[in-house]
Amino acid sequence: MIITLENGKTVRGDLLKKAVVRSDLAPIPLTFEGQIRVTGDTGKYLAEGRTLTVNQDVFKIIANPEDTKAQLVQGKQGVEFKQVIALLNNCHTAAFISAKAIIKEKTSLAAIYKAAGAGLAGIDGDVTVPYFCCLAGSCPTFPLAQVLQEQGGVLRWKNGKMAFFRIGDLFNQKPVLTLPDTGADTLSNGFLARHTVPSFYSLADDGSFIYGNRDKTRSSYYVPNKNAQQLQNMSRCLIRRKIINRIDLAPAIAAGDLIGFAGGQALAVITAAHVFESDGAHSKQYTRLWLGEALT
Repeated sequence: MIITLENGKTVRGDLLKKAVVRSDLAPIPLTFEGQIRVTGDTGKYLAEGRTLTVNQDVFKIIANPEDTKAQLVQGKQGVEFKQVIALLNNCHTAAFISAKAIIKEKTSLAAIYKAAGAGLAGIDGDVTVPYFCCLAGSCPTFPLAQVLQEQGGVLRWKNGKMAFFRIGDLFNQKPVLTLPDTGADTLSNGFLARHTVPSFYSLADDGSFIYGNRDKTRSSYYVPNKNAQQLQNMSRCLIRRKIINRIDLAPAIAAGDLIGFAGGQALAVITAAHVFESDGAHSKQYTRLWLGEALT
């Protein structure tokens, strides 16, 4: 894991206590968390508002939750660590409270991000969004997540690009990795899924009911101003099925990739966490994966 500060200097591995790059299928698809030892003037380059580059991705530091001064002493000085939380720089502004309302009709995901101040060049596979509303004093990522649910899709960041995928299309890819069907925590509970993932219904202009997915008995919710396709899409999601607690560090794996299993069903990566940890004497590097299947 190569971390470069704004001044162009690379953070040495022995100065890293912990670093995690987390890839998610979310409106902010890439985040970084780290605990970095402060030496010389590095502290000011790890402050809120600064940027840092991890591998090839640029992050904006949004918080320094807790600075710690360890009991360890080198020479006559305590060892100080700075905690850093950072978001993908291209779209970090979408995570801030909006000072103005963002209301758009028949727009695109890229246009919504641009209105929220993001610097995305574009979104591969972009779609037409019938209506988007983020009121002043609200955070754009929440209505963005609702739009993705209505479209039955997800956003992913890989190889320096943002892309939109329908949930079903994730499973048309070739697996980036095949693992033995052992060594994973397997989760499966249809009862909880039916309670957690509801069906939706709305009203047409003539007052008649429009229903979404009612193939199975689930909890049901009313949402206004939605068409049949949106209602169907809103019940499509990824259900977590496996957790791969640890494999060798594989930073090329991103959320949205497909993982195959020998003799089993391929699953999509919901979250990939790439971790570096050090206790001062030994270091560990690994990747942890949360995997899911499509629920339609």
